Amino acid sequence: MYNELYKVWRLEKTSELPQPLPSDFYNRAAAYLKDLDEKGISNTPQGLQDRLALKEKEVAERLLEEIRQARLRKITNTSLKGTAMNLQDLTDKEKTLVESLQASTAEFGEVRVESSNVDTPLVEVDLTVVRFLQDSPEIVGVDLKMYGPYKKEDVASLPKQNAEAFIKQGAAKSIDVKQATQ
Repeated sequence: MYNELYKVWRLEKTSELPQPLPSDFYNRAAAYLKDLDEKGISNTPQGLQDRLALKEKEVAERLLEEIRQARLRKITNTSLKGTAMNLQDLTDKEKTLVESLQASTAEFGEVRVESSNVDTPLVEVDLTVVRFLQDSPEIVGVDLKMYGPYKKEDVASLPKQNAEAFIKQGAAKSIDVKQATQ
């Protein structure tokens, strides 16, 4: 089993798509690790064989975890991109993951489409020109746009309600701007 783990690890490290795995791969790997535990390997090995077996177990666990992570990343990325993937190459748990990701992605797409069909009226916002009397942080205007940050003596056009708030706080002063006629 160790050789199979190493072979799978190498294939996963060098490919963009998940490589074919038998559906019982993870179960057999777990049984292999359990078998190493049952052979009496302790954390304080007595002889050379015990130390070699302990090292084999440590490396096998690391390989298995890296295989899982690589496959999860590949499956997730491939599913999100909508790229075709051969489900026969996946274990049963990975197939379930793909189906779940596809269903969630489809559901998310439907929500996005539904919300984009809603007509939202454009609200016209009256703007007021102000001169800042002190530094002011970035704010979200009543029109949900970002304004600022501003430094002392900056001049800006803000939604009337936001400008009035700055003026009331003494942070800005209104500037009267006459409309130019052509």
